[in-house]
Amino acid sequence: MATTNSYVNYDDERFTDVKAKEQQKITESDTHYNNMINQSDNYYQSQIDATKDYAETQKQIQQEQTDFAIEQIEQQKEQAEKDYTKEQKGAYVDWQKQSNQYGATAEQFASNGLLNTGYSESSQVSMYNTYQNRVSTARESFNNAVLNYNNSIKEARLANNSALAEIAYNALQAQLELSLQGFQYKNTLLQAQLDAKRQIESDYYNRWENVLNQINLEKQTAMEEEQRAKEQARWEAEMAYQKERDKIADQQWQKEYNLAKKSSSSSRSYSSGGGSSSSASIKKPSTKEKIYKANSTAKLSTTAAGKFVNDNITSIVIKNGGITESQLVSALNKGKEQGLLTNDDINKVLLTFGL
Repeated sequence: MATTNSYVNYDDERFTDVKAKEQQKITESDTHYNNMINQSDNYYQSQIDATKDYAETQKQIQQEQTDFAIEQIEQQKEQAEKDYTKEQKGAYVDWQKQSNQYGATAEQFASNGLLNTGYSESSQVSMYNTYQNRVSTARESFNNAVLNYNNSIKEARLANNSALAEIAYNALQAQLELSLQGFQYKNTLLQAQLDAKRQIESDYYNRWENVLNQINLEKQTAMEEEQRAKEQARWEAEMAYQKERDKIADQQWQKEYNLAKKSSSSSRSYSSGGGSSSSASIKKPSTKEKIYKANSTAKLSTTAAGKFVNDNITSIVIKNGGITESQLVSALNKGKEQGLLTNDDINKVLLTFGL
């Protein structure tokens, strides 16, 4: 991973693009889960409302049934009162008929000679008592009936209250269960929403880190390229300087070589003093060229230089028992032109041949 530093441009469009896409994903996720939560809330609220409506309907039915039962009891109560009134009137009418001095009973007493006797009076009392007993019995029956009907009404109302209470209780239980289910499901959705958001943030944090690493890698690559360019420029400058020095040295060597050729004669041989010079002095050979043998081994600057000398000079010496000056000069010039031999290498080779 590339190392971060304070020179990173955090306004880079790649950073802003990652953050924008992250926010877009979070918004989409939140919208999705918010819709699910709203749908869940609406569903459970509709179920609760339906439970309430059902309970109200059940209450209404229960109340109507109770009202109808009480209404029937009231009708029976009214009928009992009517029957009591009818019995009371009937008893009175019967007593009046029996006690009427001009009625059938009086005529019967008269025909039997019992009118205005003690027996007649006793009969009057008995008929009155019968009348009172009928009235009393009717009243008692009516009162008992009214009491029973009132008790039935109370029982109906109590049963109604109990039924209504049970309906309300069951409705409340159902509403509480639905509320709990809705609450648990909503919590599940909220947790899922939070987990989704965390996952998105984690994914886009990794993307953000990848962008940061990429930018740091680009910066590192640019720095390395810049460093290589500087090194290349420095190397080219050094090579140009070295070429200039080599050019000067070549010019100096050529001057010395030309002087050596000019001053030599066909009969002159090479002196050992000339070979000890710090620069290479290659002289023009005489008409009858002398054969030279190496009296030592030179340690050259590179392996390539040594191989060139072995292939182009030493091999001739071994084959012919020596080498002429022209052969030696030609080989040295060839090595120089190919860039295998330096001026110092040429001087060392010449010294091995005593030149």
